[in-house]
Amino acid sequence: MTRPSPVLFLCLFASQAGLLVLSPVLPDVAREFGVSTAMAGQLRSLSGLAGGATAVLLAMASRRPGLRDLLTAGALLLGAGSALSAAAPSFAVLAVAQGVAGIGVGLLVAAGIAAAGEWPEAAERPTVLAWAIAGMPAAWITGMPVVGVLADVSWRTAWLVPTVVALATAALVRRRPADRASSSSARPVGAWRHPDVARFAFGELLANAAWASVLTYSGALLLDSYGLSPTVVALGLGGMAVAMVPGTFLARRHAARATPALLGGLTAFQAAAVIVLGELRPSPAVTLCVLAAMAFVNGWRSMVASAFGMDAAPEDRVAAMSMRAAANQFGYLLGAAAGGLALALAGFAGLGIALGCMFAGAVLVHVPALLPGGPVSAPARP
Repeated sequence: MTRPSPVLFLCLFASQAGLLVLSPVLPDVAREFGVSTAMAGQLRSLSGLAGGATAVLLAMASRRPGLRDLLTAGALLLGAGSALSAAAPSFAVLAVAQGVAGIGVGLLVAAGIAAAGEWPEAAERPTVLAWAIAGMPAAWITGMPVVGVLADVSWRTAWLVPTVVALATAALVRRRPADRASSSSARPVGAWRHPDVARFAFGELLANAAWASVLTYSGALLLDSYGLSPTVVALGLGGMAVAMVPGTFLARRHAARATPALLGGLTAFQAAAVIVLGELRPSPAVTLCVLAAMAFVNGWRSMVASAFGMDAAPEDRVAAMSMRAAANQFGYLLGAAAGGLALALAGFAGLGIALGCMFAGAVLVHVPALLPGGPVSAPARP
């Protein structure tokens, strides 16, 4: 039997490998199919919508396959969508392929984080969760250079990366023992409808939208503010992604008892940091340090948020993590739209304020739990 940590690390690694390919090949895709770059960029929106909708449907389902089967399906769908993307004869077929891949990403993220709460023993859950979450930045750190090299050959060749990773993931997942199918028929109210889960999901939507917007526009901020070369910016953003990994692992002891106060505090730090990022940019080094600090805290926050979400519905962790996965996918759409509007209207200073308000909104979501009489921590895990 394969241990949970490497399996779930690869599952979350694969989910991000399926997302990162489009960024460096977008202009080539647009040229080949005779569409604008903006139109080609909607492929990412399409995959995000497909992934988010899949996660929502998974949360609402009264019966679900076991986690091993869900992860296998997610990996195979991602592999199929990526392979079809490489061979797509038209833009319409490429759009369908990205939708298929998006469904796979939604399943991998939702079931992967849920499995980190279900597969290991209680004492090992924080470590397994850390390894699972670390798979996401690891994909960007190691995958982007490989994709860049292959993209120099052809944008189609670049899609071999998620195809191969997805197939390897499916093979590794199948080495796990089968899980029993789950049913919510015994519960009077689906976990996704529980006020704690709904509040958590809304907070994660706002926080993920703000962080996604930071990732989307940080490159433009560095290029426009300091006139740096694209190579230097790419290296700087790579270092930013690296900073997320230690933040994830250092948060293991906090994940054992995640509280609304801790989650709110980490999110408040992000709100303050992004406002500073928009208003004060004295040098590239300072800006990159702020971005690295935000990435470090985001790794920490991701651990705490995942643990807190699972504790909000310990009887149905798949539903809770499916709602978080949906918030993550829809957050990319909301963050890109809101950030782009703020940037167009008020520049980078306005962008910082807008994203700071999003992070602050995610903090306010947890205020009821901080008031006298509210829960001071999530319930203990079974």
